[in-house]
Formats: sequence, C-alpha cells, structure tokens
Amino acid sequence: MKRTPPNVARGLMVASRAHTAAVAARLALRGYDDFPFASASLLWLMDEGGTRSTVLAQRAGVTKQAMSQLVRLMERQGYLEQAPDPTDTRAKVVRMTERGEAVKTACVEVRDELNRKVAKVLGTNEAGLLESSLDAAAGLFGEIAGTNQQ
Repeated sequence: MKRTPPNVARGLMVASRAHTAAVAARLALRGYDDFPFASASLLWLMDEGGTRSTVLAQRAGVTKQAMSQLVRLMERQGYLEQAPDPTDTRAKVVRMTERGEAVKTACVEVRDELNRKVAKVLGTNEAGLLESSLDAAAGLFGEIAGTNQQ
C-alpha cells in the first residue's frame, strides 16, 4: 500500500491559526482585545525615535497604502501616533505610544507563556525539535519561492 506524505501545509495553517487565536485570547485577558495581532510584527519594525510609514511598508513587504491603513487603525486604537519628522518638517514618523509599548511587552510575555506551555506538553527536547523542523521547512519554502527568508 502506497503511503501518502504528511499534509504539512494543513498542519502549518491549523497551528498558525490556533496560535494566533491563543495569543489574541491572552492579550485580551491583559486588556488588549482590540489589538490587531496579525499586524504585531509592525511593532518590531519601528526604529527607536519613530519610522516613516514608507520605510515601515518596505520593511513589512506591503504597499504604502496598506501600511497607511494599518497605521491609521492602530493610531485610532491608541497604539501608535504620528509626529513631525525631526529631519524633514514636511514628513511624519510613526512611533509607539505608551499603550503601544505596553502591548509590545505583553506580546513578549504571551509568547514566552505559550512557549513554556508547548515545552511542558511536548517536553523541552521535542519542542526544540519542533522549532528546528519549522525553521527547516521555512528555509525550504524560502528556497522554492526564491526568497530564502526565515
């Protein structure tokens, strides 16, 4: 009997959705029920004193329009603000508010909590193997796509 290869794509998709839901639930418990977690990586793309929206769009690999929409949403929610660029008075920089800094810290805490839970269920060695396997899969997919990003 021919053995069917594992459905890695399905496993990655299901795990990613479940992880996102778990993070959103944990952030909601901390008072961040309106935080657009799918865009959380934006917080790590910002420079210390603020970053122009166009630079954020380049770093995130999205259009300027998409980044502008995200910045406006997160600004309305109190996570980001726009301020005059000190190097060019015609431009603005995006920077985190106190609430943005707090949710960034909460994201790190939630990540660490979930990592500990996975390690407890799978065991530390198995959790490490899972991480290595996911990194290897990401590398392979990057090679196939020609992006080699991890």
